[in-house]
Amino acid sequence: LNTLGRGAGVAVSRGELVEIGGGFRIPEIIERAGAELVEVGSTNRTRVEDYAEVLPEVRAILKVHRSNFRITGFTEETSVADLASLAADADVPVVHDLGSGLMVDAAELGLPEEPRASASLAAGADVVVVSGDKLLGGTQAGILVGRADLMRRMRRNPLCRALRVDNVTLAGLEAT
Repeated sequence: LNTLGRGAGVAVSRGELVEIGGGFRIPEIIERAGAELVEVGSTNRTRVEDYAEVLPEVRAILKVHRSNFRITGFTEETSVADLASLAADADVPVVHDLGSGLMVDAAELGLPEEPRASASLAAGADVVVVSGDKLLGGTQAGILVGRADLMRRMRRNPLCRALRVDNVTLAGLEAT
């Protein structure tokens, strides 16, 4: 977000303004990234039209998977595919934070469905964020996958150098 949204707006559904592990909240993360939170929709219903209204004032769209709770009842959520279609014409990247995510189909393991990074990319997300320790059961690490041009931009960000993973972490991920 510091690379893609710094100094500008980042659109997020009100229903996705979650608190992640360690007590960090999405609005605080966006603020620390130097971006401005642009809330769209409502807690229980966010449509693609809500994002379209703010598209001229944002530099990125952030979709956050609510991995540790559910909103049920009178709900509506915009898919990654719909966001990608909307954002493509405006050259606004869609960042999908999956939290943990899965590498294989959950049904094959008899588990409840969880999104996979590969499915998110196939649906048109430009950047997908997953947690190495949750995804792989290994060492603590954030993993970013996505468009090569955006990955290059992020690598050039001075924060990438300061926050990059070390060889021990990489070896731990590889071993896992």
